[in-house]
Amino acid sequence: MIKGLAAAFLAALIVAGLILGVFHFAGILLGILEWLAGILLVGMIFVAVILFAIIFIFAVIVFFALFYYLAEKKPVVEPGQYKLDDEKGKNE
Repeated sequence: MIKGLAAAFLAALIVAGLILGVFHFAGILLGILEWLAGILLVGMIFVAVILFAIIFIFAVIVFFALFYYLAEKKPVVEPGQYKLDDEKGKNE
C-alpha cells in the first residue's frame, strides 16, 4: 500500500512538473504573472503617493492649527480681590 501511495505521489509530481514546464517554456504563466505583478506594483505605488499626500496635508493643517490655538486661547486674568465666596462649586 505504501508503494502504491508513493507511486501515485511520484506520478502527480511528474505530471505537475510537465505541466509547469510546458507553461514555463511557452511563456504563458510567467508572462501573466509578470503582467499581474507590474499592475499590482504600479497600483501600490499610486496608492502610497496618494496616502502620503493626504497625510502630509492633514499634518500641515494640524501643525498650523496647533500654533493658532496656542496663540489665540490665552486665559484672561484680571487683577482684583478674589474671595472663596465668589467661586462656584458642586455644592450650590
